[in-house]
Amino acid sequence: MTDRNDSPLIRRATRSGFFMAGLGLSVWAPLVPYARERIEMSDALFGILLLCIGFGSLTWMPLSGLLVARVGIRPVIIACIAFLLLALAGMVLTSSLPLLALALFCFGGSLGVLDVVLNIQALLVERSAGKRLMSNFHGMFSLGTISGSLLLTALLMLGLQPATGTAAMILLILVGTLVVYRGFLPDRAPGGGVAFMRPTGMVLLVGAMCFVVYLAEGAILDWSALYLTQEKALDTARGGLGYASFALMITLGRFTGDRLTRILGTVRVILFGGLLAASGILLSIWADAWPLVLVGYGICGLGCANVSPVLISSLSQQKSMPVHQAVTAATTIGFAGVLAGPALIGAIAHFSSLGFAFAAVALMLVAIACNSRRFA
Repeated sequence: MTDRNDSPLIRRATRSGFFMAGLGLSVWAPLVPYARERIEMSDALFGILLLCIGFGSLTWMPLSGLLVARVGIRPVIIACIAFLLLALAGMVLTSSLPLLALALFCFGGSLGVLDVVLNIQALLVERSAGKRLMSNFHGMFSLGTISGSLLLTALLMLGLQPATGTAAMILLILVGTLVVYRGFLPDRAPGGGVAFMRPTGMVLLVGAMCFVVYLAEGAILDWSALYLTQEKALDTARGGLGYASFALMITLGRFTGDRLTRILGTVRVILFGGLLAASGILLSIWADAWPLVLVGYGICGLGCANVSPVLISSLSQQKSMPVHQAVTAATTIGFAGVLAGPALIGAIAHFSSLGFAFAAVALMLVAIACNSRRFA
């Protein structure tokens, strides 16, 4: 590990990479109601369609380590961005259910690999710097989600067509990536060409808990707009405000995460975070007025903010796997919560209601709090 991995250019590129990944992810939330209008489908079919995102993630992410080991971090990041932009174009332009499924498959796959590879670069930078930076990097991802959600929602509220607004987002991601291109490390992954190692012990627990946190994020990403427009009578063009509220608070929480963890400690961050996130979900279900629902989503975001960065950081203490492979495994399991988990919400909503599905998410967040003492 050399100091060159901690240059200002590389830090900026790392932050920018996380930001662009968040920007790309956030584009989907405001587009959900328009996709449902363009292609008629039930909640159950929509939930099955979301499995394409999860399937793309789960099939592409385990290849991340092998790809980085063979060609390096920079080429993999650029390739993922290219696939992501093509997927976004397909998602907004097609009126064909099979083509939408293919676009969502590439959307999930490209974001999944990008998430793993950016965490690899972040780990190299953090080690070279000799101090904790992961929460800050994850904060940039969250800043990207809130910025993208608000920007695209604003463009739609101004009367732009979904295709035009999405084209503007694609251009922004492309330009932002090219500006910092040279700051992405050419390094190959430490630990050789092993694509994926089976998680064991604490690594599996961390992955499972990250899965729940990311499931909450994915549920709000994929279903909050529909919940607000169908259950709370919010205008369709403003449906993206639900995820924006969540992302805003998760962003603020992460930028103060390192200091908060030093004050409270790992156990309290996980305990209070899980309970706070669950209470926010329950408030969004109970409230009748949509502004109060937005407050509930914001509280959930604040609770979730630092749980996953703290969990990922804890992997440096385990000895059962190399740290690099442990982070890859836990990230793969956790990210499946964002991409595959919300399909379960559709199934639950079909047989009961969206409110009941969100209540199930709150219960899982309480389970995270109950396991916090495992990290003492």
